[in-house]
Amino acid sequence: MKEIVAFARIDAGVVFEPSEKKVTVRSANTALEAARLMGQSDEIAIALIRLAHLHFRQGRYIQTQVLVEEVLRDAPADSLMRCDALRIMGNCAAELGDPQAAENYYHQAVDLARELDYRYTLYKCLHSLATNIYWPRGQFDLCLAAGREALAQAQALGLNDELWFPLSDIAWVYWSTGQDKLANQIADQMEKVVSPDSLGEGFYCCLRAGLLSPDETTTTTILALYDHVRSIAESTGDPGLNVEVRLGLCRLHRAVKDIPTALTWANDAVRVSVRMNYRQFQGIALIERGRTKIENGDLSGAEKDLRSALEIAEQLRANFDLTRASLYLAALLSTQKKADANMFWPQVVQLILDHGYDFLIEQERSLVIPWIANTLDSENPLLSKTSATLFEVLMRVPPPRLRVKTLGQFTLQIGSGQISKESLRQRRAGELFALILSSPGYTLSAGQVTEAMCPEKDPQAAVDFYHHAISALRRLLEPDLPDRRFPCRYLEVGEERVTLILPPHSVIDFLEFEQLIQNKDWEKAAEIYQGKYLPMYEYTEWTIILRQHFADQFEQALLVLAADRLKAGAASECLDFARRILLHNSWQEQAVELGMRAAMELGDRVTAIKLYQRLEKILDKELGIAPQKELQQLYTEVRKRSGK
Repeated sequence: MKEIVAFARIDAGVVFEPSEKKVTVRSANTALEAARLMGQSDEIAIALIRLAHLHFRQGRYIQTQVLVEEVLRDAPADSLMRCDALRIMGNCAAELGDPQAAENYYHQAVDLARELDYRYTLYKCLHSLATNIYWPRGQFDLCLAAGREALAQAQALGLNDELWFPLSDIAWVYWSTGQDKLANQIADQMEKVVSPDSLGEGFYCCLRAGLLSPDETTTTTILALYDHVRSIAESTGDPGLNVEVRLGLCRLHRAVKDIPTALTWANDAVRVSVRMNYRQFQGIALIERGRTKIENGDLSGAEKDLRSALEIAEQLRANFDLTRASLYLAALLSTQKKADANMFWPQVVQLILDHGYDFLIEQERSLVIPWIANTLDSENPLLSKTSATLFEVLMRVPPPRLRVKTLGQFTLQIGSGQISKESLRQRRAGELFALILSSPGYTLSAGQVTEAMCPEKDPQAAVDFYHHAISALRRLLEPDLPDRRFPCRYLEVGEERVTLILPPHSVIDFLEFEQLIQNKDWEKAAEIYQGKYLPMYEYTEWTIILRQHFADQFEQALLVLAADRLKAGAASECLDFARRILLHNSWQEQAVELGMRAAMELGDRVTAIKLYQRLEKILDKELGIAPQKELQQLYTEVRKRSGK
């Protein structure tokens, strides 16, 4: 029986490669004929599964079903071969566009695999349920549950080369639902287990590219990732990867406002999905093309694509695709002031509520908010009720996290979007944001704001400044809010106080820096410190104390690292740290001492002497004092050793 398990596992598993095992359809047919001549049922079933798998890999799903049906007819009810046959039938049904039948086969296979403790096929069926049924349907909780159990089974079996299958199921759920931090964590795990130029690396790179926010620095990286994915997709011929890379390129170019190129990739994605008869991806490709045509001004073409996508989604019971297509179509019809828009919006809201797709409202705010603003006070009871419900969903969705860098630069990323440097330079918005962020509890009174930002103004002018600054900051953080009926989710504003509300998982570099200093994680602290605090506000009075505070902490970290390196005998690294300190503070005598001692360890007396002499000159010129006596004594010793 152990031989049968191994045989079935090789031939029924997705990892089986006929070229590597030197098995062809012809040789598999020969093996099947030989098994029939012997008349042994187990060998016949195994040969049928082997041949069925080869046909499946070549896209011959009907032939595959015929072979597997014979196994289901003749194999014992409690056999391993029956378990494999059920899974292959499920895969065929999924590829032929019958997810309901596929799900039934998978569940039968899962139940039998659990009963027989056939853990390999259990793992494969759980993965198939996640990737072929739950994810396409938008049943994300079930997809996560199946993916996690499949991962645990694969890990227990030591299938390191296959771990990327369930990991990708989990990662794509997080990506689809806007949980980028969790998706990146799973991507990190995928990176460790995929082989170079493999299908797994193709999906990993596709995921990484989708998680990067396109801007002037990352777009080149994203394009390089997609180029690599395309080469893998072409070499493997995998239909899913071939379509997904084209969809990714469409989204990328749409995000950077290169709509003609985005449309080219969308057209290609539709063409490839139709040629490969991949219905589920055809629906997604039509949605992306419809979304792109909206941006391109081709409204009639967009409507046609979205209605076609709706038809496919309804057939496949793909609820997430159905919701997205309905949302885009509702927004499109609304902009054209077509009457049937009012039919689609209630449907969209109901789909979102029924399936827990609140996150979709955040992802498509630019389409949703204008309609809410126009209908919130509608005299039509259905419209006003629908928009009020949508407004409630919008308000309860947590806003995207913030990523702020203040050390050596000033940047703000909201979710996947980067705020332009020009917007941050606006004093009323950018400086006010930095001021509140740097205040205890992220809160300030109106008086504290005006005292820090405009102390010279008279009281009434200061009040006006405060209100205008709050309004500017509100527009900076959520520029798509149409009016004051829509409160900014990042700000709690009163007449006398403003508070910044940081979403969970936000990353603020100076807060992370301070935490690392407290934890005495000196190396990571030194990595994070990229320069002066808020350099663009270097001459703003309220930043001076904080700038010096962070600079002192950075100096402390480098001094500890330099001393540790010297003690450990790593003199060259010690000297490098000492020089970094002196670039920030040329008066730092402890850094000079450490640098001199490191240079002496390296036999470089010239550098040791130059370090001291430079310090001596600077102290005399700028402060009129000499270095400490201990340093003078060290200098004397160095000169004696050098014979000078």
